[in-house]
Amino acid sequence: MWNKSKIMENNKKKNGSFRSIFMHADNHDAVLMSLGFLGAIGDGISMPAMLFITSKLMNNFGSENAVFRNAEVLCYIACGQWLACFLEGYCWTRTAERQASKLRAKYLKAVMRQDVGYFDLHVTSTAEVITSVSSDSLIIQDVISEKVPVFLMNLSTFIGSYVAGFILLWRLAIVGFPFIVLLIIPGLMYGRALISIARKMRDEYNKAGTVVEQAISSIRTVYAFVGERKTIDEYSAALQGTVELGLKQGLAKGLAIGSNAVVFAIWSFLSYYGSRLVMYHGAQGGTIFAVGASIAIGGLALGAGLSNFKYFSEASAAGERITEVIKRVPKIDSENLEGQILQNVSGEVEFKHVEFAYPSRPESIILKDFNLKIPAGKTVALVGGSGSGKSTVVSLLQRFYDPLGGEILLDGVQIDKVQLKWLRSQMGLVSQEPALFATSIKENILFGKEDASMEEVIEAAKASNAHNFISQLPQGYDTQVGERGVQMSGGQKQRIAIARAVIKAPKILLLDEATSALDSESERVVQEALDMAAMGQTTIVIAHRLSTIRNADIIAVVQNGQVMEMGSHDELIEDEYGLYRSLVPLQQTQKSEEYTSANCILASASITNTDVHNISSRRLSIMSRSSSANATAPSQGLETAMVCSDQVVTVPSFRRLLAMNLPEWRQAILGCTCAILFGAIQPVYAFAMGSMISVYVLQDHSVIKEKTTIYAFCFLGLAIFSLLINICQHYNFAAMGEHLTKRIRERMLSKMLTFEIGWFDQDENATGSVCSRLAKDANVVRSLVGDRMALLIQTFSAVTIACTMGLVIAWKLALVMIAVQPLIIISYYCKRVLLKNMSKKAIKAQDESSKLAAEAVSNLRTVTAFSSQARILEMLEKAQEGPKKESIRQSWFAGIGLGTSQSLMTCTWALDFWYGGKLIADGFIGEEALLQTFMILVSTGRVIADAGTMTNDLAKGKRYKRTQNFWSLEEFISDMRSGEGPKHPKRVYPR
Repeated sequence: MWNKSKIMENNKKKNGSFRSIFMHADNHDAVLMSLGFLGAIGDGISMPAMLFITSKLMNNFGSENAVFRNAEVLCYIACGQWLACFLEGYCWTRTAERQASKLRAKYLKAVMRQDVGYFDLHVTSTAEVITSVSSDSLIIQDVISEKVPVFLMNLSTFIGSYVAGFILLWRLAIVGFPFIVLLIIPGLMYGRALISIARKMRDEYNKAGTVVEQAISSIRTVYAFVGERKTIDEYSAALQGTVELGLKQGLAKGLAIGSNAVVFAIWSFLSYYGSRLVMYHGAQGGTIFAVGASIAIGGLALGAGLSNFKYFSEASAAGERITEVIKRVPKIDSENLEGQILQNVSGEVEFKHVEFAYPSRPESIILKDFNLKIPAGKTVALVGGSGSGKSTVVSLLQRFYDPLGGEILLDGVQIDKVQLKWLRSQMGLVSQEPALFATSIKENILFGKEDASMEEVIEAAKASNAHNFISQLPQGYDTQVGERGVQMSGGQKQRIAIARAVIKAPKILLLDEATSALDSESERVVQEALDMAAMGQTTIVIAHRLSTIRNADIIAVVQNGQVMEMGSHDELIEDEYGLYRSLVPLQQTQKSEEYTSANCILASASITNTDVHNISSRRLSIMSRSSSANATAPSQGLETAMVCSDQVVTVPSFRRLLAMNLPEWRQAILGCTCAILFGAIQPVYAFAMGSMISVYVLQDHSVIKEKTTIYAFCFLGLAIFSLLINICQHYNFAAMGEHLTKRIRERMLSKMLTFEIGWFDQDENATGSVCSRLAKDANVVRSLVGDRMALLIQTFSAVTIACTMGLVIAWKLALVMIAVQPLIIISYYCKRVLLKNMSKKAIKAQDESSKLAAEAVSNLRTVTAFSSQARILEMLEKAQEGPKKESIRQSWFAGIGLGTSQSLMTCTWALDFWYGGKLIADGFIGEEALLQTFMILVSTGRVIADAGTMTNDLAKGKRYKRTQNFWSLEEFISDMRSGEGPKHPKRVYPR
């Protein structure tokens, strides 16, 4: 006995190995990964190399030749950096796309290779397979293209930084090494706290969402009892819990970001201890700076690298799930070419003492001592109630399953002794729900015979009574049928399916309720086509409508898994007490337009056993259609709902959002003040750093000791101040955001409850869609006010203060640095954005693969029956040609962009030091002014770039559209008036 729940539980418990991520790499990929590995390592050690040269520059400002020589070395490092980063960006992006593409193809091939029993036991819905094709493969691709190179880069930065530190000044490196813990632990702790609070917020909002769900799903009752106010009050009370948790989240976020100030505290100690090394061990100021920076950068790089392990774990598990399916060889293997190939098949079929139960329901016996002989060239109809085993006969004949006992013979030979592909090639299947693929009519017919000529396609269409309507279409046989044939009517789809079945001239034609889902007119046309197709062939018909089988040579009445009666229609109707005779009056008393009702009566004639075959196959089909519909349905209900607009909503302004936050003006003032002060911290820190380095060149030990003590306390004060400012800033902006979110949700629900019933009856305004809008749109609006405002204010503060300080200290050098500042900003911005988004162009290929997988799996029986696995894979390969070319271009762009961004930063350093050295040599500025100006403007450039990447995330189109959705809802005009009938609200479309 097979235990389905135990198998699924064991599958979930399996842990993947890291090797499973790269299981599909070939020699080409190995070369790409090797080059990418070298590139990532080179990228990682470039920063320690820059710090090493920078220390020499700082220590030799008095020598113009030494400064120029070291600036030249920085340019050489920039060239090496470009090559390393190009290899890193190009190779990892390229190999990730290649491996993911092969993985998707192999997985889809392996899935289609599996027998139907595998899906009954291991797959609860089509969505599981689609998830593996899309989500799992995308996880692996993302890890290979982004997470692996970032991890290698950070690891090499950590190792290179500490190697450089020990080479430059081992005493300071040893003392600074333990501070790694301070750079890693706080972020991990507060990160977990934030995740925990976010989870609680989701749970809390689910309670509020339940109030909305109950109200919207029972909106008629709410309106009938005038319960709008009560609903809003209950929703508002439920939202209060999310506000309180949001404030805690703001506090935790402030602590998490503020904990980065530990770098200032570390510098407090290193600067003080460094002064002792300068005074008593002959160390130089540039060396102290380089070693201290190496410790800080190395520790942060290690923390960033370790954060990737969770992604490696997810990818390993995904790889293991996919690899398990790829390696599985089914018992009924469609790729097994062993077995006999019969010559001159007549088409005689015989079932001898067959016993069968579906693997998913082994305790429920479907066929018991089933015996049936079908003479060659005859039409045999199977009738009976649902669960009697009719469709199971077709499944067993096609070897979707093997019987538990007995024999199934074709021309006297057991079908499990003949080659499986050949066996299925002798049969043509037409089912109740014809499975068409999202391609042309011609291509769909060719699924029956891949090498058929156009003449054969046309002949098959004529034989199925389809040629006339196809010829009248504008594009004829090249007309696209749409996903699952949505562009065709039921009768048209069925006739195309018949053409697909008859094009290969099968010896056995299987008609599984082929007309039961059609209206009367379509049934008549399709029945004529079926009668034409069945002429001279062995035909097995499964039908509920007895009118469609009156002319069958043999009618077999099946009940409880056995053939109870056999004979022609006239013979069976003469038996007054026969089962067949009892079924006929049930349908004869119905009008022609009530055939569907008659089907229900016939289907309910016997429910002793559950027809697991029908349930499982239709469950997969229904689940697939549902998941596909969800995937293709508009995620924004309002966007679709507002197409028929007669008014225009203006683009939502930032000022308008702030106006809604007016009650929190105190928090706004405090938050903005803290953001301004936090923006000033980086320039002040950089100024103190430059000043401290210049102190180390002094000769008077007492002055060095005095000033470094001052700067040490300055760094310590900045650490404490930064922590407090971050807590205050994020807490106050969280208060603004949470109250704004609550207010928006209340206003959205309040506005919705003014609309008439017709608005809620529309698909885009269903309960789930409304709840989704309330949950997501308000959160996006909050982020635009809170996070975006904080970023803009602190960035503006940092830029203004930094440029002012730079111009005051050394205006000539500051002007040059400000001129090249955009290059530094671009370098940091590009590096972060490119590394984060390297694999995004693969989404198109993933989407195409997902659609194809959905069609292939939901129509698995059709694909298997026609042995069309190879054709599906060809379609997959063709669908991915465009995305593959785009991915190659993206790989080049990633490599060139990453290399250019990193090398630009190094070149600007070289330019700044070269020009600064020239100004020192000409007597325009001193070393202290150069160091102060350089540190202020370079460090501030990085702050701007970081803010730019974060603002980029906030300003994405989806967020903007969700903001528009809210204002669009606010602008809705309800036509509900006292005494007037229900009308739809006028709709407006935001431009």
